Amino acid sequence: MSLVEKRGFGLFGQIVAILFAAVLLESAASIFLYERASQFSINGDKARRLAEHLVLSGKLIEEAPRSERNTVASELTTTRYHLVWQERLVNPPPVSPKLNQITRQILAWEPEIQKRDLRLYLQSPGLHSTISGAIRLNDRSWVSFSARDHVRQLDLTLGRTLQTLVPAIALVLLASLLIRHTLRPLRDLQRAAENMGKRDFVDVPMRGPTEVRSVIGAFNDMQHRITAMIADRTQALAAVGHDFRTPLSRLRLRADSIADPAVEAAMEQDIGEMERMIDSLLAYLSGDIDNPTEPLAPTDIAVMCATAADEASDRGHRVRYAGPNHLVLPVHGIAIKRALLNLLGNALRFGTEIEVRLRSGDRRIEIEVADDGPGIPEHQREEAIQPFARLDSARARNTGGFGLGLSIVDRIARMHGGSLELGQSHLGGLAARLRLPAA
Repeated sequence: MSLVEKRGFGLFGQIVAILFAAVLLESAASIFLYERASQFSINGDKARRLAEHLVLSGKLIEEAPRSERNTVASELTTTRYHLVWQERLVNPPPVSPKLNQITRQILAWEPEIQKRDLRLYLQSPGLHSTISGAIRLNDRSWVSFSARDHVRQLDLTLGRTLQTLVPAIALVLLASLLIRHTLRPLRDLQRAAENMGKRDFVDVPMRGPTEVRSVIGAFNDMQHRITAMIADRTQALAAVGHDFRTPLSRLRLRADSIADPAVEAAMEQDIGEMERMIDSLLAYLSGDIDNPTEPLAPTDIAVMCATAADEASDRGHRVRYAGPNHLVLPVHGIAIKRALLNLLGNALRFGTEIEVRLRSGDRRIEIEVADDGPGIPEHQREEAIQPFARLDSARARNTGGFGLGLSIVDRIARMHGGSLELGQSHLGGLAARLRLPAA
C-alpha cells in the first residue's frame, strides 16, 4: 500500500472537497437570495389582489341587511377566495408569524384595512399550505375568508435547488477530471519514489505545472547523485576488500612455514577471524542485502537447514536439525542461507550444543537456532540486533567481529517481509528465531 493510500485523503481529495464546498456554498447563497427576492414578488402580488377583494367585499357585506349577509358573502366568493359572514369569530387559529410580510403589504396597499383588525392564518402548514383570515366590520361582526390557491414555498425552493445543484455537481465532476489530470505527474513522482532503491532508476517525465516540473527535476537530479554515490561506494568497497585480503593471504602463507604448531594454529585463527570480520563488514555496507540481485525463487528451506546442521556436525560440533524433510518457499536463496549461517555461526561461538528447528504454519515459517550458551539478557536483546552492537555480558566477551551478524539477519528478514526475534532457548541459552511469511 502506498503512502498516499495509507493517508487516505490525499491532495486530489482535498482539492475536490474544497471545490465542491465552494460550489455548494455559492449555489446555496444564490438559491437563498433568488428565492427571497422571488417570494417577495409573489407575496406582493397576492397581497394586492387580496387587499382589493377584502375592501370591496367588506363594504358590500356591511351595507347588506344582516339576514342577507351570508348570501352576499356567498355571491362574492370566487374561484380564488371563499367568504363567510360571522356574528363573531369562533375558535380562531393563532396568527402565523410567517405571514407578517403579506400582512404588512396588504396594510400598505389598503390602509383602510388597518381599521378592520386584519388577521391572517396559515392553514395546513407544509408543502400545500393555504392562507385564511378575517376582518372586522363596523358593527363588530366578522368576514372570514380563505385563499383557494396554495402557497408552494417549499416546492419552489426544492425545484430551484435541484436545478441549481445539477449543473454545479456536473461542474465539480468536470473539474475533478481536470484536477486528476493535472496531478498525474505527482502520481508518477510518487511511484518513482516508492521504487527508488528497488530497481534501476528511470527519470520521471517532466510535465505538469511549473512547480511540479521543478520538483520532478530536483528528484531526478537527486536520483542521479544517489546512484553515482552508490556506484562510488561499491567500487571503493570492492577495492578495500581486495586490499585487505591480499595481506591476509600473505600472512596465511607465512603461517604455514612456522615450525611451532601452536603458534601456527593461533595465527590461522586470527586470520580466519579477520576474514570473517571483513566479509561481514562488506556484506553490511555493500547494499546487496537490501537490494539483492538474485530473484525470488522456490527454495527448499528444510534441505538448507539440514545441510547447514550436517556440515557443522562434520566439523566436530554438536548440531542437530529438527523439522520437516522438505519445505519449499519463494525466497532469495543466497540471502536466506547467509542469514542461517550467521545465526549458526553465532551459536557455535557461544554454545556447545546447537539445535536448528524449522516450523511451518498457515501464515509464516520459523527458523530457530538455539544454543546452550550464556544467552542475552532480555533488556539487551533489542540492542543486540543493532549494527556494531557491543554488549557488556558474558556473551559479548572475546567474540571478535564487528557485531554485524544479527543486524544482517534482521535486514534479510525485513527484506522478505519477516522479522528476527531473540528469546530464551529451551537448551538454556539464546534462541534466535527468523520468521518469514509463508506466502
